[in-house]
Amino acid sequence: MTDLYLDYNGSTPVHPEVVEVVARTLTDTYGNASAKHPAGVAARAAIHEARTTIARAIGAVPEAIWFTSGGTESNNWALRGSLDARPERRHLVVSPIEHWSVRKTAEWLGRNGYEVTFVPVDESGAVKVDAVRDAIRDDTAVVSVMLANNETGVLQPAGEIAAVCRERGVPYHCDAVAAIGKIPVDVEAIGCDLLSLSSHKMYAPKGCGILYVRDGATLPALIHGCGQQDGRRSGTENTTGVLAFAKAFELLARGAFPSSERLSELRDRLADGIAKAFPDAVRNGEGTFLPNTLSVSFPGVRGYELQAALGVRGVDVSAGAASAGASPSHVLLAMGLSADRASSTLRFSLGSGTTEATIDATLDALSACLMRS
Repeated sequence: MTDLYLDYNGSTPVHPEVVEVVARTLTDTYGNASAKHPAGVAARAAIHEARTTIARAIGAVPEAIWFTSGGTESNNWALRGSLDARPERRHLVVSPIEHWSVRKTAEWLGRNGYEVTFVPVDESGAVKVDAVRDAIRDDTAVVSVMLANNETGVLQPAGEIAAVCRERGVPYHCDAVAAIGKIPVDVEAIGCDLLSLSSHKMYAPKGCGILYVRDGATLPALIHGCGQQDGRRSGTENTTGVLAFAKAFELLARGAFPSSERLSELRDRLADGIAKAFPDAVRNGEGTFLPNTLSVSFPGVRGYELQAALGVRGVDVSAGAASAGASPSHVLLAMGLSADRASSTLRFSLGSGTTEATIDATLDALSACLMRS
């Protein structure tokens, strides 16, 4: 049966070798990593090894890796922790196309005594470096701009933004959740001070995230308790999730996931097919994209209705971010698209199960749905 799942930016299936690690961990590494007995020591050693594996994969040192419950927690910690670390600074700079876990956190902070500057983007979908430079003030505590947008796939000028922040002495947080496993993610190449990742975007189970914290970047604890992870993130470690995530990084290094070239070929096949069959359809964004992501507006059609119609035919796609409802995408609105065009959009995101047959079957299903609309 053809795999018609095209929402890999929403979540990925768990790789069989990661499933094996999960099963083995549940039966063999069940001790509490804080315990001093042999089972606890074994769990702690396994977590240390996993931390080393993950650090090596993103160009970091193990001491800079902190485990969380996912990308949302990592993003919250990065923003709120940066402000707590420098209480005299009451300002933050955020792009309007960030994942809701950044944007909603920034909006909440804005309602609770902090000042937020949302730097603009144009129809290309990329943040302008000069806008970030102009937005930074003497009291700016953190700048947060993602590595790649999860809806449009447009890559952001993260390295240039990092350089601007470094010049001004402001920590730079980069949400790389959408990018990991699709393009290289290296904290030194980016130059970020903080970076967020999430396991379920890279063929591992949900429930594990990472916050990279560069040496010298002060970040107080977000969660208090028994003092796990040197007191910076309390709570019993998710040994299963951590080891599963580390296994996914091993698989990435081994080339077990589709290459950027392969994903680009399949994405372009889909884009070309849509352009030929539906001349009125418009691709959203310009510039350099994630190799697996395609955002397309179908004028005159409601995206969530087309999503539902495709679902009936076994095709899984998103009308925006996975958590989005029928409301127009905040990302597309920030790019200057009309509410009607934003509401007529589908996001196709490809991954390990995508083949030429997947693309062709999806195009056939689209034709059937749009002919009836």
